[in-house]
Amino acid sequence: MKLVDPSGKEVTSKENEEAGNLEKQLNKKIEKLLEPVMNKIKLAGGQVPQEQLMQLSSAAHQMLFNRMVFNLAVKAGVKDISEILGDDDVEELQTSLTNQLQFVDQSQQGQEQDQNSPKDSQ
Repeated sequence: MKLVDPSGKEVTSKENEEAGNLEKQLNKKIEKLLEPVMNKIKLAGGQVPQEQLMQLSSAAHQMLFNRMVFNLAVKAGVKDISEILGDDDVEELQTSLTNQLQFVDQSQQGQEQDQNSPKDSQ
């Protein structure tokens, strides 16, 4: 987590005790949010791939962050979302999101499926 000091200089949580404390508090909230899901997995005796656990953790973090921003906006008296999020912001984020998109070459995907499927024995 990064904070900005009054002069605009970025301060990391390693350098700032307050930021470190906030980061610990957020991690505890994330653990609390994930606790029922993790208990359900344990009780079911199931195994969840590491990638899916990371996705769950990321989703929990995003959900809490979104709620914090929403609560702050309400507390600050924001009446219209355009007060804090403009069309320029959306366009900039569209570009960023589009740049993260990766397409799978259909011919390669078909070859991989052929290699992974069992061969007919005659």
